[in-house]
Amino acid sequence: MQSSTEAGEEYIIKTNPATLEEFGRIKCDHPEDVPAALQAARLAQSKWMKLSYDEKAVVMSNIQEAIISNIEDLARTICGETGKPKSEAIATDIFAALSAGEYANDMMLEVFKKSKIDLGDMAFPMKLAGRSSYIAPRPIGVVAIISPWNYPLGIPYSQTIMALAAGNAVIIKPSSETPLTAVKMLEVMKKAGLPDNLVQVLIGSGRTVGDALLTSDVDRIVFTGSGSVGRRVMAQASQRLTPVTLELGGKDPMIVLKDADLERATSAAVWGSFVNSGQTCVCVKRIYVDETIYEQFLELFKNKTLMLKQGWGWDDQEISLGSLINEAALNEMEMHVEKAVNEGAKVLIGGKKNPNLKGYYFEPTILVDTPQNSAAVQEEIFGPIVTVMKFSSEEEAIALANDNKYALAGSVWTANLIKGKVLAELVSSGTVVVNNLLYTYGLAATPWGGNGESGFGRTHGKFGFEELTEPHHIHVDKGKYPEDPWWFPYSPEKSESLSGFMHSFYAQDGSSIKALLQLHKMMRK
Repeated sequence: MQSSTEAGEEYIIKTNPATLEEFGRIKCDHPEDVPAALQAARLAQSKWMKLSYDEKAVVMSNIQEAIISNIEDLARTICGETGKPKSEAIATDIFAALSAGEYANDMMLEVFKKSKIDLGDMAFPMKLAGRSSYIAPRPIGVVAIISPWNYPLGIPYSQTIMALAAGNAVIIKPSSETPLTAVKMLEVMKKAGLPDNLVQVLIGSGRTVGDALLTSDVDRIVFTGSGSVGRRVMAQASQRLTPVTLELGGKDPMIVLKDADLERATSAAVWGSFVNSGQTCVCVKRIYVDETIYEQFLELFKNKTLMLKQGWGWDDQEISLGSLINEAALNEMEMHVEKAVNEGAKVLIGGKKNPNLKGYYFEPTILVDTPQNSAAVQEEIFGPIVTVMKFSSEEEAIALANDNKYALAGSVWTANLIKGKVLAELVSSGTVVVNNLLYTYGLAATPWGGNGESGFGRTHGKFGFEELTEPHHIHVDKGKYPEDPWWFPYSPEKSESLSGFMHSFYAQDGSSIKALLQLHKMMRK
């Protein structure tokens, strides 16, 4: 990604990282554009939330159909900006988007269902007094989505479509590495009948347009990206007490027990470690294998990885590994390998730039004999590098898996499903899968998010909707009594009556019926 200034306007020039050819260019917005965008979003949101369910459902369904009809164009843009293979753009990016859209459409009516509150010990007294509480969910307003480059359609679309289903407007600030995909997405949505300004895309750097959005009066910020930027997002948002959802980095463990299906587990490990060239927050980064099957696992894993074909995957559908996003990422992978070797690791395969390709390609890399406390095991590596280590007991495997500041996802592999579920519940990650990995982001009904350095909050599922709506509490009093005993004017009689009620109602040996009679008598005066 480069930038240029033409006639006083700044442009992002996007180079295809797989071919090093210019793919496109786009004019940047200005920080001063944010207030007007927010004002337009608020107006659009006020109209959107007032539409009937049927009216909104038509728009949402048309948007989904438009995405399906434009899969080829969307995939071409995704691949041109990221260098990933066409098959991968469709199977991960676009599939995840459509899955979220389908779920959002199905749940749109459910999101706003009113629910009665169980008042616990006070339920019966409140019922006698003609009082009740319920929740009437309502939209929070305008959601700012700051999205990353690794899944430039799947992540912003899934978050946007759920925000729309919850009655909100959205302003997207895409990564400067992938602005064209976000613009293409919005173009498709508009052609499908999306109301004006309900979704907007602002182009520019994080330090300019991004900061202006973070310090604006938006109602929630949903950020997906690195921990370092996540901290900046939280610091900026705190100035206005804007709530944030942070989906940050990962260092996902894969635990392989001795009774696991090794053929399947190793095939999964290859895909889980190197999908999107390892540029995925939930890629497998640490593989822990029972020592009794370690050598067998390693041999299968190595051989299957060596079979992967790397290159520009738009023209050649047999290519599995694309490029890294830019030259800086390539240099960073070389640094990580050098540091790992200095800390005691051995490079089983890979470990260097692919010398046969002109783009930003790094060979899929397997590290062994890597100390648990080394940077290669403890720090996030956003590229095709994975460590494989052994364990001697299940207790040790869990301890090693949890010995990391990141806790986004993980997996347990075993033929014993009962044991697998028990161990999965002991892994501290936000999502843990038994005998599979990664793909639950595409199951939009399931929550997505992590703990520790992986952030907090959830997208997707009912928990995701809870962050996009406000639990508006309504309490209703039928007015059966002329006044409440705690109203003015205070008096010794009121004080004595309230004390008597609390003693009778809450004391272990008290009589709740007696207390209610006392309260009823007091309130009727």
